[in-house]
Amino acid sequence: MQRLDRNYILLGLAWVIVGMIFGAWLGASNHLNYGNSHAHINLLGFVTSVLFGLLHHAWPALRTSRLAVLQFVIYEVGVLLLVIGKVLVDGGQLTMFLEVGSLVTIVGAILMLVMFTRHSMKTA
Repeated sequence: MQRLDRNYILLGLAWVIVGMIFGAWLGASNHLNYGNSHAHINLLGFVTSVLFGLLHHAWPALRTSRLAVLQFVIYEVGVLLLVIGKVLVDGGQLTMFLEVGSLVTIVGAILMLVMFTRHSMKTA
């Protein structure tokens, strides 16, 4: 059985370090136009990843879902693409990363909802 709870929390902690370093850089360099990127790194990367990990820990049946690993990969790849796109857009560049990443991240969140709905009532 995959330890997706641990994997989600580890990635979430990596995201918060990235978010803190990025936030320190934008504050020190006065690049405040990247504030939305900083927020997305922390909210979608750190907060949501850790919350998904805690859901997996609280409801171990989620890890037994055939969708579990796929959902994990889709969500985290989506967040990565979205954050790259957000940084580029905040820097004034046009990119499809933001649109694609947003859609992939939403699919990942929908898959978590589906998994939770199907498996949260099962006992572990």
